[in-house]
Amino acid sequence: MDIHVTDAWRAAFPDAHAGVLVLRSVRNDARSDALAAEVERLERQVRQRWGALTRAELAALPTIRAYQQHYRAFGQTYHLLGQLESVALKGRRLASPGGALVSAMFAAEIDHLLLTAGHDVDAVSAPVVLDGSQEGDRFVGISGREHVLRARDMVMRDAAGIISAVLAGPDQRTQLRATTSRAMYVTYAPAGIALDAVREHLEHIGRLVTLAAPSAVVEGVETYPAV
Repeated sequence: MDIHVTDAWRAAFPDAHAGVLVLRSVRNDARSDALAAEVERLERQVRQRWGALTRAELAALPTIRAYQQHYRAFGQTYHLLGQLESVALKGRRLASPGGALVSAMFAAEIDHLLLTAGHDVDAVSAPVVLDGSQEGDRFVGISGREHVLRARDMVMRDAAGIISAVLAGPDQRTQLRATTSRAMYVTYAPAGIALDAVREHLEHIGRLVTLAAPSAVVEGVETYPAV
């Protein structure tokens, strides 16, 4: 998929990047035993890695701290910190409301702590751009609620509007569905996140998806702006 990076993105986020993974021949089954077993293993691994820390110590992890800097500019807290606390400190399971494609994304997120949005490629209309939000930008989120954005958030737009934003998440129009056969994952990486970490995270999502859909094929993994 050809994605353009706007001047507004480059000016607002000079040290930030985004990573994009596109897969075809995927299936979004309600449940995959192979994927479920791997998600359970990753949950145990997360508890072993971070379970002895406090919430404050989790918040001080370099990856979490990088996102917190972006979120704090909007008076918010990086939501994956709460999910990490839930899994690592409270022993809770990862929620998986959207089938195998969403489960794979959530599992990789909690493992790598990198924020990712999932989209149905066939619902996305070119041109696709990485951009900075403008005051009053709006779109309908995955829950059906309209989000009105503040300026200077990281967003991706297609010809019909915003498809995801860091603070508001993915849109409803291009969300991963039961019928999705081509999937796109977008990882937003603020300053302080290494490019190699973004690529490793997206490749991990690809491996998790193939547990549920062995026929899945990676069309590409790209990072933007290209360096």
